Amino acid sequence: MLKRYFIDEVTETRASRRQAFSLFSQVNGWADWCSVVRHARLFGGEWREGAALLFVADLPRLPPAPVVVRIQEYRENESIAWGLELPMASITHRFTFIDDGEGGCRVHQEEWSEGLMTLLTLPAGRLIHRFDQRFAREFAAMF
Repeated sequence: MLKRYFIDEVTETRASRRQAFSLFSQVNGWADWCSVVRHARLFGGEWREGAALLFVADLPRLPPAPVVVRIQEYRENESIAWGLELPMASITHRFTFIDDGEGGCRVHQEEWSEGLMTLLTLPAGRLIHRFDQRFAREFAAMF
């Protein structure tokens, strides 16, 4: 099966794991600190598997792109993953919050596609990677 990683990186923050997770979990505030998110909303108001997440990606020189995904994994203060699952294709974006043992938090960000989705995302791979990196940098800068 085809598989492609768009990002598999760790970002250091000066926040505790709980602080980092708490800020990240406040979806309605993403646009306040992240220049590549114009709007974000978690339908149903709470993180849970199966819930829908909408965010509007705002990348330079491109029109705003609404993205709707399903929450695939939610473990409070530990990890959040969302994505799309289609027949013979999927894309997943996971954030794992790791205590660094010194009062800070490492955020491991992974995003990958599998199956036919991989072929469809080939032209957009760089854009996805840049979006993911900028999201991580601006998140870390909040602490």
